[in-house]
Amino acid sequence: MASTGDSETQTRGVLHRLLAIFAEVKPREVFGVLVLTLNVFLLLTGYYLLKVVREPLILAGGGLEIGGQKLDLDGPEVKAYAAAGQALLLVGVVRAYGAMARRFGRMQLTTALTLFFAGNLVLFFFLARLGVPLGVPFYLWVGCFNLTVIAQFWSFANDVYTPEQGKRLFAIVGIGSSLGAMFGAQIARRVYVPIGPYNMMLVAAGVLLVCLWLTYLVHRDDLARPGGERASADAPPGGASGGFHIIARDRYLLLIAGLTLVLNWVNSTGEYILDRTLIESATSALDPRDSAPGAPDPTAPAAAPAAPGTAPAAPAAPAADPAAPLAVGAPVYLVDPQASRLLEGKITAAHGGAFDVEAGGKVVEGAEQGLVHPRTEEGKKKALGAIIGTFKGDFFYWVNTFGVLLQLFLVSRIFKYLGVRFALFILPTIALLGYASLAVVPALAVVCFAKIAENSANYSIQNTARQALFLPVGREAKYSAKAAIDTFVVRAGDVLAAGGVIVGHALALSTRHFALFNIALALAWLAVVAGIAREHRRRTADDDAAEPGGAKAA
Repeated sequence: MASTGDSETQTRGVLHRLLAIFAEVKPREVFGVLVLTLNVFLLLTGYYLLKVVREPLILAGGGLEIGGQKLDLDGPEVKAYAAAGQALLLVGVVRAYGAMARRFGRMQLTTALTLFFAGNLVLFFFLARLGVPLGVPFYLWVGCFNLTVIAQFWSFANDVYTPEQGKRLFAIVGIGSSLGAMFGAQIARRVYVPIGPYNMMLVAAGVLLVCLWLTYLVHRDDLARPGGERASADAPPGGASGGFHIIARDRYLLLIAGLTLVLNWVNSTGEYILDRTLIESATSALDPRDSAPGAPDPTAPAAAPAAPGTAPAAPAAPAADPAAPLAVGAPVYLVDPQASRLLEGKITAAHGGAFDVEAGGKVVEGAEQGLVHPRTEEGKKKALGAIIGTFKGDFFYWVNTFGVLLQLFLVSRIFKYLGVRFALFILPTIALLGYASLAVVPALAVVCFAKIAENSANYSIQNTARQALFLPVGREAKYSAKAAIDTFVVRAGDVLAAGGVIVGHALALSTRHFALFNIALALAWLAVVAGIAREHRRRTADDDAAEPGGAKAA
């Protein structure tokens, strides 16, 4: 009978051979890279649960109904403006993180952050139960949570691995990131209706606690390896200078910050284009006047008084009763998730929780209650939320499916044969081609296809390459400077995008105009990448020359 030690050795041998399919992994590295990969898998799963919860809250209910007034369908604008608030919050977050990094070791720092955000989710759950509106506050919080927690994970990974290890192993860790995003989006799509958005917050809080335990396992394994030093690992990684000061003194870090800024400027503007096109598509079939019967069109001029000798206009029909149950003859909104649009119609027959609805010139049979909503303002909000939630769930699923395929089969090979520097040019090229297509055909299908291509490459090739850029920098920069770049600078790009939305909204710019602006940004992005490539080549010249045969690994 094989001993326990023999079984463990055999298991590690099998895992080692499996991981070797995707990248070069040494036997001693198997446990650490697998646990890190599982950790980021769960982290991204939890994030996408929250991301799918966030979208309907901000687009269909996040501050769009004010003082009981008519629902405003400018959810994309609200979302873009809220991103600016995230940048202001992140100034304080970066400073608080820097102060913690100067006092806590890496495990203490991770523990404090994780427990803080998990506790926040529990608080949001109870606030929701009390009826507190969460659209904009939750959107702001998710933006801070995502950037801070994921930046901390990659700082930890950069601290655990040497530059040589990171070049080999980050491609595998990135697989966990892509798979977690895909899995989380699909799970969120399936459970959004059955368990509701607020219970999903509690699930995400539990996932964070599991991630904390996995981080501890990697920390302990790192200390147990030959050469592992507890004193170094437990030393506070933040130096005397703050993250912003470190960036300002280093041209290489400034260029990385510039890359991050323009990347998120382009991406956030693209998200606005997608959201705007989705809302326009969803409401294109509706009467331009308010859909609730009898409500006046707020954009129409006031009616002129009746001319002498003419009959007065007929009074408007009474508005639908918001409390009226769904019944035969009731005016309703019908959700068409395949076409991502709302239709106006009326119920012709009821079958328990399903209805036959006459809408769009035909009768749709057996539409479930979640797809049929009273033709009231509240009904419009819920129907629009159903379309957004379904569309976004599908969108995130395809983004992350392609991201996983790229991560599994291309990233490690791109890194090995073409290098990190080449990988950085891929995403801006995809963005340039995508927005050029949108400038020609600004339809929802084209926007969706272009954003799927852009985001899937961003979450796989670009993300792995950008994390690898921090391998040749010092420990202080890996934590403090990286935290500043991955939080504040990211949201600064969103602020610039929000500013563009404000200007574009004031000038009544079309989707095509926003696409043309992103084309100009993509060209600037390529110029920044060229500068990073030069600096990265200079910093890694010694490492490249030291490799067998002098082969370039960058």
